[in-house]
Amino acid sequence: MHIVRFSLGVFIILFLISLIDILYDWDSMGELNAHILIELFMGLMSLTAFGVLLFSSWKQKKTLQKMGSNLIQAEAALNTAKQQSNKLKGEFSKIIQSQFDLWNFTQSEREVALLLLKGLTLEEIAAVRETKEKTVRQQASNLYKKAGISGRHELVAFFFEDLLM
Repeated sequence: MHIVRFSLGVFIILFLISLIDILYDWDSMGELNAHILIELFMGLMSLTAFGVLLFSSWKQKKTLQKMGSNLIQAEAALNTAKQQSNKLKGEFSKIIQSQFDLWNFTQSEREVALLLLKGLTLEEIAAVRETKEKTVRQQASNLYKKAGISGRHELVAFFFEDLLM
């Protein structure tokens, strides 16, 4: 913005110098001639450049203000969406935990089931829980039996099926 102000000032100074020079030349020469016409043309060019720069600066300022307003609105909408998303995540988590209660999952089975829902393999679950893969496999088998499902795909489908509709 400082460059624009500087440029506007330079154009005005150039115009004023041209105007003063034209007035002195007119007074000393007494008539309109090529020298005065050239200076008049240069002064008008400076004045035109000033006008164009002033208009484009004003237009740019308006555009930036509108973009700022749009950004504020977008941030507000994003914040609202994040709040709704967090609320829905909390509600979905409660639904999952309630279903685990109905199936009478132990704490270990709950942990394994959540990790299965997140897409981890039995080997990855064993590493996360710092247990053997065989233990995780047994816990997974137990929770499938309690839930009356045949495997991880049905477990995932049980919770996510309604979300895809």
